Amino acid sequence: MSVKPDHDGRLQMQDFKVAFDQLPDEQREALILVGASGFSYEDAGEMCGVATGTVKSRVNRARARLIELLHLDDDDALELTDNATMAVVGTPGLPS
Repeated sequence: MSVKPDHDGRLQMQDFKVAFDQLPDEQREALILVGASGFSYEDAGEMCGVATGTVKSRVNRARARLIELLHLDDDDALELTDNATMAVVGTPGLPS
């Protein structure tokens, strides 16, 4: 007998939006620029008026917090999640 997984491999947009809205403004901005829009860390730093390392830190902290808020771990199958969302939450250990 097969057992249905806890979820279907798809990160639900509403769950993502609720978690994303809990991030500080600076972290959301960094994720939008780097993760969703595809800008380099350097370009995002110039746009935000901060150092490249600051953008990297903000993205890293934001992704870690999203993973925590969404209760994701390395065993979660997210292959059906859309590419834009995966670019935002993408981090070592999870598919990107």
